[in-house]
Amino acid sequence: MTVHILKPDDHVFSLNRVSARMGFLSLGEEVRMFTPDSLDTLELNEGDIVVGGVGFAQRGMRKLGLTVPMIESIPDQLMPFAGRRIWQSTMKELRARVSAGETIFAKPRPDSLKSFTGQLFSSFRDLIPTAHIPDEEPIDCAEPITLMSEYRCFVIRGDMIDLRPYKGDALIFPDPEVIRSAVNAYSDGPMGYALDFGVTEGGRTVVVEVNDGYAIGAYGLAPIHYANLITARWDEIRKDTQSTR
Repeated sequence: MTVHILKPDDHVFSLNRVSARMGFLSLGEEVRMFTPDSLDTLELNEGDIVVGGVGFAQRGMRKLGLTVPMIESIPDQLMPFAGRRIWQSTMKELRARVSAGETIFAKPRPDSLKSFTGQLFSSFRDLIPTAHIPDEEPIDCAEPITLMSEYRCFVIRGDMIDLRPYKGDALIFPDPEVIRSAVNAYSDGPMGYALDFGVTEGGRTVVVEVNDGYAIGAYGLAPIHYANLITARWDEIRKDTQSTR
């Protein structure tokens, strides 16, 4: 197996690539760096992994003939832990409701993650960057919620391996029992993924979203654990692809 990693630059997300390189080298894997304009000419072989964010990872999968997985941000099993109303909608409905004075959190569906960045929409100004997106584009919406802290829980083959704060007050810790219950409820989740939790103003611990492990932010996870999580998910994607042929 060769791990192809996008060459680090001065972007904040470059830290993930540095961590991945350290982790895979620690595991004894061959690591090769590539530049943004060289992915299409890379020689990829069965068993290889491409690291460099969601877009590069998905392009690498397609180049390898793998089926790109699509998982819900909050699967049905985790809805009881969401703590807010979540629904599927369209850009047309979002524009109409925001124009009528509502504030709504919206993000692209899993199969269109790069169309815009998930955020709160509360005014016409917020909608301007999405003007190029058709009215019929499906999106995910949620009631706005104020979170005092946010943590990322890393899971490999059903086992929690770490928990890392990434936003808000790191001293406002999520309820461990809610974390355990949510991970157990998501029993058919990917072999490698992260589950984000937040603590509300009222002290409730809620699930923010699931992040697929094939291209995921490390958020301070130990490099060797980071590499193991990515590997577990890519191995599963290969097996899933083979089983459907």
